[in-house]
Amino acid sequence: MSHRKRKDSQLSTASCSVLALLLSAVFLLGLATEFNLVPRVHAPSLGAHKKNKPDYHFPNFNKIIHHYTVSERELGLDDPDRRVIVIGDVHGMNRSLHNLLAEIPYSPETDTLMFAGDLMAKSTHAGSLAVLDFITRHKCGRDTHGRAYAVRGNHDQMVVQWRAWRDWFEPLVLAPPLAPVLPADARADPPVRTGWEFLALLEAEWEAARRNDPKGSDPDTWADTARKRAVGTWREEWWRRIPRPGKGDAKKDWAIFEDHYWLAKDVTAEQKVCLYSLPLVLHVPSEHFFVVHAGLLPSDPRRPFTDAHQPLAHSPTADLDSYPVAEFADTVDHNDKDNVIIPYSDTQQALGTPPASKAQAPVVLNGTEEQLRMAQERALLTQVPQNRDPWVLLNMRGVRKKGKVTRNNGKGRQWSKIWNEQIDRCAGFDSRLTMLEPTTRSSRIHGTAFTNPASDHILAEREATATYEDDSAHGELTLPCEPMTVVYGHAATRGLDVKRWSLGLDTGCLYGRKLTGLVLQRGNSTGEESDEDDGDDGDEDDSEDGSGDEEEDIDDEQDDEARARSPSRSPESGNVWKPKTWRRPARFGDEGARLGAELVSVRCPKKGDLALHED
Repeated sequence: MSHRKRKDSQLSTASCSVLALLLSAVFLLGLATEFNLVPRVHAPSLGAHKKNKPDYHFPNFNKIIHHYTVSERELGLDDPDRRVIVIGDVHGMNRSLHNLLAEIPYSPETDTLMFAGDLMAKSTHAGSLAVLDFITRHKCGRDTHGRAYAVRGNHDQMVVQWRAWRDWFEPLVLAPPLAPVLPADARADPPVRTGWEFLALLEAEWEAARRNDPKGSDPDTWADTARKRAVGTWREEWWRRIPRPGKGDAKKDWAIFEDHYWLAKDVTAEQKVCLYSLPLVLHVPSEHFFVVHAGLLPSDPRRPFTDAHQPLAHSPTADLDSYPVAEFADTVDHNDKDNVIIPYSDTQQALGTPPASKAQAPVVLNGTEEQLRMAQERALLTQVPQNRDPWVLLNMRGVRKKGKVTRNNGKGRQWSKIWNEQIDRCAGFDSRLTMLEPTTRSSRIHGTAFTNPASDHILAEREATATYEDDSAHGELTLPCEPMTVVYGHAATRGLDVKRWSLGLDTGCLYGRKLTGLVLQRGNSTGEESDEDDGDDGDEDDSEDGSGDEEEDIDDEQDDEARARSPSRSPESGNVWKPKTWRRPARFGDEGARLGAELVSVRCPKKGDLALHED
């Protein structure tokens, strides 16, 4: 009897020990899991309790190429019979594009075309694809005659992103979840296996909703509702891989079922390759100008423009990548830039990563002046942090008081004013930071020599008190640089914006105004001197109204019908009226370059035109 009691007691003790060990193990495992000491194991559940899943980590869809340098041979302007034609924002207005080319008139055998971005979107679908096809044929090699170059605009970038996303999404294969995972009220439609099938399903459902309610169907609202209804169903994992639209000024980014989405779907493989190849900036060192969609800055506006780090404040440097990358972090108004998926790292990769900090060693001035000018122009592209940021190059319209870039027309100071004020101070590489009398500076602008340095203490005092927003505080301060010109688009509210060292060519063709081209040719002026003015150009004041998006409709400019060339019937076109046209000479580039410049504009229709396929 005592033996049995002793045995039961031993079993009881052993059981308690095992139970205690199990409880201890469970407790310790719980602590380890809670504090991430061991990896968590997630079941592939799509249940409703997974509503707050983190955002999907997408690949990079931006395909950024920062700049392309157009060689003197490619440009061909040393041949007096050749011309360069730079065209403003087309936005898929294909018939207007061909009207302008006919008016110039354009010859593929002798002319080189350049486009300032926003080639596509916002007019007709067919027109946008026709413009892209024209550029693909002339830029990417299908035509034996003619040469075209183009930079990306912000709308072109949206098409690039959607197309790159489709290339990634369509081949995806997701295994359908097990039946027990789905809640009882889950959608009854059968799961699909590939991204291509899911997009086909979504597009068909959207088209059905649009047919049922043509006026009341909003794609963003529809997509948001569909995304919420997908929670807990097999569709949820697919929707997680579809980017959400941005917020604020980025609300048009990743807007599903808008024109950028459909254009990306219908772009051919050849057009896609051509679209991906478009850089953000064209650099033409032989004529010392840039083509960019939104604009460039001559210096980092968070520092005085006389700061030693600024590329125009010293003679060209041997190391073109010596600007600290870390300085980029706070250059943009983040209220503007929210949710824009264009990381700075894209441009870092394209340009190469500069060292964190390095002293700027000046170039020994034994190279040719042209080599030094090219070095300084490249330094401006690579050493000014804002000029390395794709968002700035695609969206900038002004600079705010603390030196941050904004896309809002109603805020900050026009970047082109800052550009012209600083470039106008360039006085040659053999100069230093000097002060000129106003008359001397005026003579320099017109190509004559200059002297008259200021005392060092006056210069230092003015440097200490001046800011980017008030360059006049520097008086007649000159910089050791040579001038350069920017040709750009993106600013339809400002119209034709002609300044000494910048030309804005977005004249609002999309809104029934004009499409404008800049024609450059070596020799005398390409057009007779004229007092014709289309009412668009001029230096508008800083308090310009507007939301900052050229999408809003724009009133016609002042009545200039009397100054326009009268329309006439074309013998080839029968009863089709030719559009009104405007021509005026322009001043462009160095005084000694003998580069004639003419601005040519054609009237655009009030509504988007149909596609016109022409060779």
